[in-house]
Amino acid sequence: MAVRENEMGDFLPPRPGHGAEYDRLQRRFERYRQLHASRQQQYDSFASGVYNQQAHDTQLLHRRWQDSKKPTAKSAAAAKISRAGEGMPGIAPATAATVNTVSQRTLCLA
Repeated sequence: MAVRENEMGDFLPPRPGHGAEYDRLQRRFERYRQLHASRQQQYDSFASGVYNQQAHDTQLLHRRWQDSKKPTAKSAAAAKISRAGEGMPGIAPATAATVNTVSQRTLCLA
């Protein structure tokens, strides 16, 4: 028979007629505690690896995002073309950019 402990830390004798059930339940809880403790160690070691991988992936994505924000020659030319049609009233900017590009090409050919 196991000795019970109440809320105040005092030890109480087991209740009559509840010894076998109480012992069985206590053993079951002890198995759960042991299993939980072993799984917690496995989880901690696995989680640290996952966290490291996520941090690496985040750094990689951040670096790619920063690289995509850097101005390139193509984007500078595209910005120049899109600004070219701003001064033409009555013509949509995309159409004006096309007109300016075509007129620049014809001037170069002539």
